[in-house]
Amino acid sequence: MSLPDYSNLGFTAIRVELDGAVAVVTLARSNERNTFVQALAEDLIKAYDLLDRDDRVRAVVLTAEHNAPAFCSGADLTGGWDTIISDKAEKEGEHAHRDSGGQVTMAIFRCRKITIAAVNGHAVGVGVTGLQLPCDIRFAWAGAKLAFPFVRRGIAPEACSSYLLPRLIGHSRATSLFITGATVTPDSPLLSGLYHTILPRREEVFPAALALAKELAANTSQTAVAVSKALIWRGYDNIEEQHIVDSRAIRILARSPDAEEGALSFKQRRAPKFADKLERLVPWMPWWREISVNYRKSKL
Repeated sequence: MSLPDYSNLGFTAIRVELDGAVAVVTLARSNERNTFVQALAEDLIKAYDLLDRDDRVRAVVLTAEHNAPAFCSGADLTGGWDTIISDKAEKEGEHAHRDSGGQVTMAIFRCRKITIAAVNGHAVGVGVTGLQLPCDIRFAWAGAKLAFPFVRRGIAPEACSSYLLPRLIGHSRATSLFITGATVTPDSPLLSGLYHTILPRREEVFPAALALAKELAANTSQTAVAVSKALIWRGYDNIEEQHIVDSRAIRILARSPDAEEGALSFKQRRAPKFADKLERLVPWMPWWREISVNYRKSKL
């Protein structure tokens, strides 16, 4: 496929810009406090799918405009909850609905590149669950208010957060956040370990995240990154099967040009020049069972 021109893809709710091997995805609904609407969901899903397959990109940073009043202030509720359910899903029945926040989560989660959230403002609901939890690394402004208001709005946690949050911070703390509908700051004990770096000033967040993204883009193998992410999230629930799959990973990667370059650059005390592409992994990934979340229509 031809390389995408991200400035010419018709995005209306985000901007995507390449800074070397780092893609910067900026939420561009500042006047609406970056509320989560269908257009934003569709833009993010499309962007992360393309960035996953774009060989120019090694890392992706998601952030808001520096002057935005919020990183993401949650779902747009001006029309009530009914607006989140499509007419097609309504026609088919309750089993047909697919949460758009969850679809965004899966797009970010499935991206094989390094994904970083630079949370430079307040975040509510899906602004936490869908735009932060699926990322590999999270930076945050210390003064950000992070809200988990679901039970206080009469709904359940969304955006696959009931899967991700307990695995990231533990079931006890995740339960406390969800059941109390808490609003906390990044340094809350309930979020201990979730953020890579918490910075005192909001204007420091994006530069710090970008600096790490550039360092990792320059000095890590994208095939090794993709396999490492998959081993963490797509591994097995017993040590024996995990040993088998990570042994296979070592066997396959050890014979790759990137592994040869990693060893050689270490011996020569120089920066590595990794060149392997993700297509190299196609013969054996995925090793896990892929599940389609598409709903098959039953009515004309």
